Amino acid sequence: MRPKLDLSDDPVQQRLLRKALEVFQEGGRGSVLQEMAREVLTGRVGLREATRIPAYAEAVIDQGREFRERWESMPDAERDALAREGERQVGEERARLAAERAERGRS
Repeated sequence: MRPKLDLSDDPVQQRLLRKALEVFQEGGRGSVLQEMAREVLTGRVGLREATRIPAYAEAVIDQGREFRERWESMPDAERDALAREGERQVGEERARLAAERAERGRS
């Protein structure tokens, strides 16, 4: 079954969401997020639906709060560097997707 990453229509954002879920599935962010990621990645639950499950929503909110607190405590230069890195990763993912589409078009 294919995961339903229905929070974005942008295929690049969907790929990045999938990668984030794969990190959660490894368990480094806690057992609740690990379970949520497993449920979404196996297609048993859509991502939008998962955000409506109270235990999952609470874990995502807690993770977001932790990230925000770290972000706010960072010096501006570090935040800028992380933002540039995120933009670079999005650009790379867009280029990969374009290359895959071009390759499929040649097949």
